[in-house]
Amino acid sequence: MKVIIVGGDRFVEEFAEILIKEKNDVVIIENNDKRAEELATKLDALVLHGDGTSKEILEDADIKHVDAVVAMSGDDKVNLMVCELAKSYNVPNIIARVNQASNQNIFIELGISKLINTTISVVSLFKKALEKSGTNFLNFTAGDKAEIFEINITDKSDFLDKSVKDVQKGFIICCIYRKGEFLLPKPNVVIKQGDVLTVCAPVEKVKDIEKALQIS
Repeated sequence: MKVIIVGGDRFVEEFAEILIKEKNDVVIIENNDKRAEELATKLDALVLHGDGTSKEILEDADIKHVDAVVAMSGDDKVNLMVCELAKSYNVPNIIARVNQASNQNIFIELGISKLINTTISVVSLFKKALEKSGTNFLNFTAGDKAEIFEINITDKSDFLDKSVKDVQKGFIICCIYRKGEFLLPKPNVVIKQGDVLTVCAPVEKVKDIEKALQIS
């Protein structure tokens, strides 16, 4: 696989190292001349010093024949422009790093669905470290406006022996895991002790759900 990576920070370096070990053909475009020189000495990859939003530089990187373009700079405007250019060259796989959660929708509107939001990824790790017994944080979604998490139903839960339609107020139960079986959360399904619910809820509703579970 031939991949162009735009950017040159330590994330790019480590990502490129993994791709190179897997015998991929990697081209890195880095705007800082000293950093480009450093990467060229460290990595078994073609490193071009230049502007990743320049058609000339991208064509020097052979963008017409690559399998993927990964926009990994620390500037969302640069990454967006790289994605736009990659689309104009009909690159089959375009991936973008999003540094600010508020910019995610701009990439989505452009049609870039493969997004790595570095801010949300880091925040998610810290959030998981704070999880309480009885809950298992999985991820943020809708930018950072909603959480997806698992909750364990105990004999103290207000949800116990109630139907999905009776408890699902202001949040969504995505699925129910019961004694090794996957259940669709149909409105009349009754929640039992030992059930594990996967829930998607607005961030501001999470504490209310925890109170109902007697774990806040």
